[in-house]
Amino acid sequence: MWTCFLFFILQGWVSEKGPLSAIIEENLYLCTVTIFYEADTTEMALRLSGTLRERGSKLYRLSSGVLEQMSTWRRSPCDAYVFLLAKGEILIKHASVNYLRATPYRQGYKPPLFWNYDAYYIIALIDPSSLNPRDLIGLYNFRKTQNFLVLQPMKSHILIWTHSLISKIPVLEFLDSWVNGSFLNRNRLFAKKFEDFQRMPLRVATFEFAPSVVYARDESGRIVTRLGVDMEIIQGLAVIKNFTVEFVEVSYEEKWGTKYPNGSWDGLMREVYDEISDIGVCNVFIDDFRWTETDYSYPYNFMPGCFVTPTPKPLSNWQSPLLPFSWNTWVSIGISLLVGGPILYFMSVLYKAPGPREFRSLSYSYLYFMAALTTRPLDAVPVSLPTRIYMGFFWIYCLIITTGYSANLIAFLSVTQKAPPIDTLDQLIKSGLKLGGHSFWKTQFEISTDPRILKLASLLDTNVDYLGVFKAVEAGKFAFVENKQYLELNRDARFTYGDRPTIRIARECYLSYNVALILPRNSPLTDNLTNALLRIFESGMMTKWQAEVTKHFREKYAAERSKVSTEATDINQALNLGHVQGVFYIMGLGYVVATVLFVYERLSKK
Repeated sequence: MWTCFLFFILQGWVSEKGPLSAIIEENLYLCTVTIFYEADTTEMALRLSGTLRERGSKLYRLSSGVLEQMSTWRRSPCDAYVFLLAKGEILIKHASVNYLRATPYRQGYKPPLFWNYDAYYIIALIDPSSLNPRDLIGLYNFRKTQNFLVLQPMKSHILIWTHSLISKIPVLEFLDSWVNGSFLNRNRLFAKKFEDFQRMPLRVATFEFAPSVVYARDESGRIVTRLGVDMEIIQGLAVIKNFTVEFVEVSYEEKWGTKYPNGSWDGLMREVYDEISDIGVCNVFIDDFRWTETDYSYPYNFMPGCFVTPTPKPLSNWQSPLLPFSWNTWVSIGISLLVGGPILYFMSVLYKAPGPREFRSLSYSYLYFMAALTTRPLDAVPVSLPTRIYMGFFWIYCLIITTGYSANLIAFLSVTQKAPPIDTLDQLIKSGLKLGGHSFWKTQFEISTDPRILKLASLLDTNVDYLGVFKAVEAGKFAFVENKQYLELNRDARFTYGDRPTIRIARECYLSYNVALILPRNSPLTDNLTNALLRIFESGMMTKWQAEVTKHFREKYAAERSKVSTEATDINQALNLGHVQGVFYIMGLGYVVATVLFVYERLSKK
């Protein structure tokens, strides 16, 4: 009976008018066809290859060695694989393996992928008594393969099956029958399977991270509403694709996830990498580290990574007497005083005509110059013409210097002066601030060739409390790296009192990143969500959603902001002791120096 049945198969299936040839010619005429056969199907494979001789085909004896060679799965613009199975044990074993996890984890090593998820698969079951279509549809790699047909022979016809990818439990779907040399229903055999999800629930992993994901809670802490750009995108996809959403909450402490030395993840990445959830969403950046282990959707946003630093604090008022001039101006004035005193002294000593005896003292000459600089000239006047000319020009110099200093000093005393802001990476490194951020940023910094970025990688503390870190930044003890949108929201909604922000974003940011949904590796959902995402992106609704989140966030923290009193900004305020404390320090320094010299003279002279 088996011999007769096999003869029927060989004559009917692989002829030029058989079902395999018809499927390939009608649906896969531009594809590269690879035929796999077992010992019992050798003649059938040769006949099928012969019918495809004009288009060409590759022929392999089915074995584990063949299936575990990258050359077998070398991709072309369109690939089709035909398996002629009598027992199918080798294929079942091979299709059950998750090759992403099959080899021990090694840093920087990408495991070989012995499967082509984008190809067309046609499985011809030669012996229906030993192999059933249901034995195949639940296998790991077939569950991720969209284009999949199983041909099951019956006594008088051949049934053509596919599987439903939108069901958590693999479901066998009947497509058509091959009867008397033709398809009975003429259904489309490789139709798209994700046009309508038929209200199937999808698990979406996320956590609260404004403005991408924001939760509105009731008094008991239960989530009432999910706001944010990413949440609106998920709801939009659910409407377009007709699925329901089951949210999976990720630990806020773990957030996007950290990779451990053994290759495992925690956080959002664990949900996706271990295929617990169908989609991960929460401002997920596209980067090389996750790219090899997960899939990304079409990007729907982009933003740079920036650094938030403290707003410059007011300078101590003891510096006020020094602020009107820059340091090089003060050095120039000091040099002029250092040189000018001896010149006046030597001109008075070397001139033969009588003159004031005071100028024959070097200390008096210095004092005379100091008096001119402070607009307090002494009674003694030069007698000789060269000395008068010299001092006349010096008085003009002093007039200009003292006038400029007095005018600028008024401004510095009446307006609060602040330290220079941190706007560059060099300033950030030299500031001495502690730097915090998620472990994601450390991996990004470490692959940079910029020595400044590598320095930041060594400074970065990844054990950071996101809820409390902004308070540390506001207190002037910390700098924090995160995406710019997140930093702007917290600055505007939580740390801006009136029009005065107490934290600021440095102008020099790090690289910009695309933002996308993250899905399990080789997920059949990836390509099918692209068109829907494009429709949402092009609608322009993301700007509106962003504005709604900002408004909600400001209302949420309005009471907290009102508790912080703002500083007085009245310019016409009276000068207090704090404003002029610097001059008292100068006077105190003078007292100390004079006292030291007095003691020295008393001890060294009788």
